[in-house]
Amino acid sequence: MRHEEFAERAVSRLEAVADRLEGEAKGPGTDGEASKTKARAQELRVAALLVREEAAAVAREEREVPVQMTAENLSLEAQG
Repeated sequence: MRHEEFAERAVSRLEAVADRLEGEAKGPGTDGEASKTKARAQELRVAALLVREEAAAVAREEREVPVQMTAENLSLEAQG
């Protein structure tokens, strides 16, 4: 499985849990508990964003490595 696929699956699961928590926070209960539940849901959404951003960073790095290797190979050929 590619890291982008893994990241999207992780994001989907984190967002699903956040949605469930927010739904629970709307139900009956004390205001303090609802506030804590909403805060936890927001933390999960931030975690999902971080997972998505990390996957994008890894993808960028993977695209840059072949370009760097090609430049290094050309440099070595020019020296030889």
